[in-house]
Amino acid sequence: MTETTKRRRRLSRGALRALAWIAGGAAFAAPFASLTLSPRPATAEGTGSAKGRRVIVVRKITRLVVVRQAPETPGVQYVYVGGGSANGSNSGPSGSGNVAAAPPPASTTTTGGS
Repeated sequence: MTETTKRRRRLSRGALRALAWIAGGAAFAAPFASLTLSPRPATAEGTGSAKGRRVIVVRKITRLVVVRQAPETPGVQYVYVGGGSANGSNSGPSGSGNVAAAPPPASTTTTGGS
């Protein structure tokens, strides 16, 4: 029971760093190596046909373009409203003391009678 087991010798700090750098480089290069070594996918034409390149036809379509002058918009119309009274009850910023009544409808129909 008094037997002592030999301790495993540890790597130096420099050796551990070198090993980490090598492992990191291998992990970085692994996807590129697997893509390089994998077979290419089959084309739509087949692998055995030697027809050459596909021909691409470019067609330019010109549509008729009519340029007209923009319609003139009417100018700005200023409507002046008379000033309110200085001591009126509805002369505040949200008051409705100076609001004119709406004009009557253009055509009124009466049903007769009184």
